[in-house]
Amino acid sequence: MNLSRHTTTPNNALIVILWGLIFAKCFTLEYFVQVYEVPINSAVYVWTLTLSMAVVATFVFVRIKAQGNSFQASLQRNLAIWGTSAIAMLIALAVVFTSKNINPYSVPSILAAFLGLSYLIQGRLTSHLSDVLSGSGWLIGAGILFVQSTVESLILFAFLILALSVLPVVVQMIRAKQTSQRVS
Repeated sequence: MNLSRHTTTPNNALIVILWGLIFAKCFTLEYFVQVYEVPINSAVYVWTLTLSMAVVATFVFVRIKAQGNSFQASLQRNLAIWGTSAIAMLIALAVVFTSKNINPYSVPSILAAFLGLSYLIQGRLTSHLSDVLSGSGWLIGAGILFVQSTVESLILFAFLILALSVLPVVVQMIRAKQTSQRVS
């Protein structure tokens, strides 16, 4: 396993960081809406508005950066893993929210399991220790979230996003910058 190579380009890292922060914010707000019984439709005002604007911004960003060959290569590699994972997560969400027998607070554990598997697959394909560690952390987190399956799982999931998806990418970006500064 190689910890020194970087799993993402600076552009991909920015996307990962921003999407991680967006999802952490959404899960945190959903937690507060549920705990304090805020009389709003969080599906519309927290999730739909935020995610639709993030999708548009990501699409524009990718279109602008798509001219670079290195960006296209890393995007294609990651799209297969994370696109499949996103589709699986959307199917799981549809099943949970259309079924009356499944606890909706089990959603974070299901999402964490998919994230863990995706990170492990990416780590296996790219031989990056940081991805394997994130994947393992997500699978452990999925187990904890599955046992809990209460409203607190929303805030714990937001924390896991920050700790296992955003923080490793930020650390990689800092290391890359420090390495480039030492070289120059």
